[in-house]
Amino acid sequence: MESHILASQLRCPNGAEASEIAQGMNEANSVLNRKCIDLLQLRASDSVLEVGPGNGAFVADMINVADNISYMGLDWSSEMVAEAERLNEHLVGLGRAQFQQGNSEQLPFEPQLFDKVLAVHTLYFWENPGDHLAEIRRVMKPDGLFCIAFGDRSFMKDLPFVPFGFALYDQADACELLRSSGFQIKNAYQYKESGLSNTGDRVNKTINIIISEA
Repeated sequence: MESHILASQLRCPNGAEASEIAQGMNEANSVLNRKCIDLLQLRASDSVLEVGPGNGAFVADMINVADNISYMGLDWSSEMVAEAERLNEHLVGLGRAQFQQGNSEQLPFEPQLFDKVLAVHTLYFWENPGDHLAEIRRVMKPDGLFCIAFGDRSFMKDLPFVPFGFALYDQADACELLRSSGFQIKNAYQYKESGLSNTGDRVNKTINIIISEA
């Protein structure tokens, strides 16, 4: 797939390639997603919002951490919402998981609704990141946790699809952005892994995970 097409698909999977793109993202990001789930410190009866869940491959991992966790996934891609509902049909039927098409720049939720919020590999696509963060903070409970994870600029800059619509950050950039949006940084982690890129090539990744409070 040409780099500019791949970039567009990573931003919003659509059309005939959507399912394949989602599967590739799941394979590339499985370790990261599970690290983030651990760091969210999920507890019984938590209400969770995930921004950009794709096809919802890791929803059951979150819901099964503790009793009575409820989950809402919001994704730009209507194709991903439909596939997430299909893959998580049982949890949707039980009323424990919901999926909705939408944009985190204007979240369709009441204030102070969620205990935990997760956003993995979405930061690059936010044209006005302060607006997205303000909305996330608005829908979080006062003692809630926000986990945001993204690839560091140091390795992302060399990926062939990045010039086509990706804004890159390092950990210091992202922490400052969070603070300027009213978040308090609780912990910032960085880890390295060798794994698949969304191109299918093996790359050495530097990943940032930041945990903050509203």
